[in-house]
Amino acid sequence: MDQQMSASERYQRGLVLKQVQMFYPAIDDFRKAALDPEYAGRAHVQMALCLKSVGRDEEAVMAFRQALASPTFSPEEHRQILYLMGQTLEALGRYAESLEMYRRIRSEDSEFRDVTQRIQHLNSGGRGPLPQSHAPWQAWIEEVRTRGRQLKPHVVSFLEQTGQWLVERTESLKHHPLFENNSSQSAHAVRPSAHQVVTPKRRSQPASRDRTIESRRHVRVPVRLRSHFSSKGRVVAGEGELRDLSPWGCRMTSPVTVPVGADLECCIFPRDAANPFIIDGATVRWISPREFGLAFTNVRPGVQRQIAQLCRTQAA
Repeated sequence: MDQQMSASERYQRGLVLKQVQMFYPAIDDFRKAALDPEYAGRAHVQMALCLKSVGRDEEAVMAFRQALASPTFSPEEHRQILYLMGQTLEALGRYAESLEMYRRIRSEDSEFRDVTQRIQHLNSGGRGPLPQSHAPWQAWIEEVRTRGRQLKPHVVSFLEQTGQWLVERTESLKHHPLFENNSSQSAHAVRPSAHQVVTPKRRSQPASRDRTIESRRHVRVPVRLRSHFSSKGRVVAGEGELRDLSPWGCRMTSPVTVPVGADLECCIFPRDAANPFIIDGATVRWISPREFGLAFTNVRPGVQRQIAQLCRTQAA
């Protein structure tokens, strides 16, 4: 089914999935729709909104930037994207960058929503959100509503396809190595969803390791890729260079110190890919000066397939 879907169909199915708050599969559809220049701008905006909805504001900022590079938006839509990006940067505490977004908007339209108040708020050293504006973002809200009215048979078709698609993804997960290893455990254990891998129980890990005696079930291939990582609540965050990689883990070099056992979120930037790979959960297994090892504990199946393909390409 996926191979036969056009960018338009992927985009429309993404809107349906977003409406029912199935944000991760919606993001997958918007990423693929964005490969078509005609849909790239709108798909990146929708992707950013989904990422914001699941609390991934850093990735949302990147998606907004990609959307702004599209020439398909009207000046009003362009200002709307700048405004959302400014709000997102503000939520991340990146006040200077959010101020830049608001100033760009004001230079084009001094009466746009509450940008003047936001600029004054930030210039006076104010931190924290202003009262939310009640003006809706009509451009994309109306798009979803209008398409729902005009393309009702298509929406029904997409929902049916989506149901089958989710069933197929769930079935594929039953043969996932992580679940096969746990097959001897209690039959009453909670089953994983189609978009989230259950985090296995951690074993105690040493603070450092001797790489000469370490053994792995999965061979890692040498790579040199840029990566961003952060812990929940951004207590630990930074950038590094990803070195050895497999679908189940990697070695990262970084000047940032991380503790063993920390749970991180990672964003990997492959050189030839249009979008980064998002690792929802990775546990620090070992540390040494300026590097550490990660075991991927929460990876969406689609991302795991992309990493596996990258590893095969690098190993060839």
